[in-house]
Amino acid sequence: MKSIKYLIPLVALAVSGVASAATPDVRSVVVRFGDLDLNSKTGVTRLHKRIRNAAESVCGQLDTRILGLRAAYDECVAEAVRNGVTAVANPNLSSFHASRGRRPMLASN
Repeated sequence: MKSIKYLIPLVALAVSGVASAATPDVRSVVVRFGDLDLNSKTGVTRLHKRIRNAAESVCGQLDTRILGLRAAYDECVAEAVRNGVTAVANPNLSSFHASRGRRPMLASN
């Protein structure tokens, strides 16, 4: 069964301004996708969602109620998704990820 594993450094201490000599907390999640057809838009969309859900789960350790940590959480999720997409190394998934969230510009009247 196909799966990917990626590491997500949590940088809450660095962002909050608290210095620490300890190494950052690193977590990982295995995302399985052997059941998906990555030659179909549905398969690619589902895998991207699985990667994002895993990233949100791992990055959810940050307390987003503290002002400033929300940005750290958002960056953690974005980096984890990028790492997951890169680890799969599928051109369809990479293309979907690159265009995700972009909407065509509408002409102004």
